[in-house]
Amino acid sequence: MVGCQEVTLEGCLKDGSKFEVEIISSGRELLIGKTVNTNAAWIASRVTGIGGAVARVAVVGDSVQEIASVIREAIARRPKAVIITGGLGPTYDDMTVDALASALRVPKVLDEVAYRLVAEKYSAMGLPMAPQRIKMAYMPSGSFPIRNELGTAPGVAAEFQGTHLFCLPGVPREMMEMFNSSVLPALSKYSDAVYGERTLMLEGVPESTLASIIDEVRRLHPTVYFKSHPKGSERLPVIEMHLTAYATDSEVLSRALDSAESGFISAVREIGASVRRENP
Repeated sequence: MVGCQEVTLEGCLKDGSKFEVEIISSGRELLIGKTVNTNAAWIASRVTGIGGAVARVAVVGDSVQEIASVIREAIARRPKAVIITGGLGPTYDDMTVDALASALRVPKVLDEVAYRLVAEKYSAMGLPMAPQRIKMAYMPSGSFPIRNELGTAPGVAAEFQGTHLFCLPGVPREMMEMFNSSVLPALSKYSDAVYGERTLMLEGVPESTLASIIDEVRRLHPTVYFKSHPKGSERLPVIEMHLTAYATDSEVLSRALDSAESGFISAVREIGASVRRENP
């Protein structure tokens, strides 16, 4: 493992290019349907918005072996970053740090910075550093902690063979704050791609009729991804069309989306569809 020596995320991310990200969400509550995985959707939206591409989202239970296996599989595909949520707390089923250490084949060590961060939180509450709290200060060797402003468990940042790994809490508000304040600035410096999207609402044409139009227009605009989302019924068809693209700069991106949007609108109006722009 090659660890980052400075306690800064920016120091871990230096290349400037479009990057792929994989998201791993841990927690039995996600697998039994008790909790909806809003964390993964939120992270995917944020990553996409800064020019990243989310390649996979995996959900796994509270098992060191299962989490470690999914991390190893992700690293083997060599994404630029893997973001893991959940399993950083003090209870017996919080296993993400153990799993990350296992996946990277390094020992866990008591991290001085992480210990101080945890101790400060509990000291402010008038509570001692019990073993369950000290547990949260252990990190895989070569990694470093990410400050948690809203909770007690620090996040973890590490690097392995060119893939950057970020472990964040499963509590949404803690995860969002840590992602925005620490992970997002690092990832933003890692890509020079820009992302854009357009949304069109179509009425009067069923998706089956629209399919051939989509095929024809997307061949003329290969840099734009066209996705249809049925919203109505067969008798009263309403289709949401989502156009997305990446480009090297905002001007190139706007031209690509403008051309694709204009071509698509012209084509569907020829077959009798009514169209309105949702975000012109």
